[in-house]
Amino acid sequence: MKGKVTNSANELCLELKYCERCGGLWLRPAGGDQIYCTACACKMAELPPASTVRKSAKLSQGPRWGMDHSDYEDCDDDEGMDSPATGGVA
Repeated sequence: MKGKVTNSANELCLELKYCERCGGLWLRPAGGDQIYCTACACKMAELPPASTVRKSAKLSQGPRWGMDHSDYEDCDDDEGMDSPATGGVA
């Protein structure tokens, strides 16, 4: 009696994946690491490699001491601000 013969070497498991560039859906081999569809993978390959040098962020130096307050003459803290006494919509 012969048993059922399966040819598992010809079977291929696929998974549905979305392209992380264009958002299109495509199939890739299960467990594959491709993240772009074929068209986008070609376009991404044409781009120069990303820079690996990280530039450190610089914080502001804080207030500049000794500034002349006349630089702020045009700024009045109360201008353009609604005071609570004027009423409003709650």
